[in-house]
Amino acid sequence: MAKLVKTQVTKHQRGFFGRIWQIIFWLFQAAMIGLVVLNFGAVGDQIATDCAQEATESLKSACKAGTVIGGGIVAVGGWFVWFLGTVVLGILMFATRGKLVTYDVKD
Repeated sequence: MAKLVKTQVTKHQRGFFGRIWQIIFWLFQAAMIGLVVLNFGAVGDQIATDCAQEATESLKSACKAGTVIGGGIVAVGGWFVWFLGTVVLGILMFATRGKLVTYDVKD
C-alpha cells in the first residue's frame, strides 16, 4: 500500500518596505564593520607616524598609550552605536517581513 506524503514549505514573503528595511539593515552592518577596521587602522597609523616624532622614549610610550586608550574609547562608542542600530533596524526588519505563505511541494 502506497502512502501519500504531502510536503509543505513555509516562508515569509517580504513586501517593498520589508525589502528596503532588510537592505538598510545589511548596509548598516557592512558600514559598521568598515568603521571598526578603519578605526584600528587609524590607531596603528597614528602610533607609527605621530608617536615616532616624539623626542624622548618616555614621551613615545606615553603617546602610544594615549593613542591606544583613545582608540579604545572610540571603539567602545562605535560598538554601542552598532548595538543600538542593530536592535532598532532588526526590529524594523522583522516587523516588515510579510505574511507567512505555505507552498505544497510534490515529491
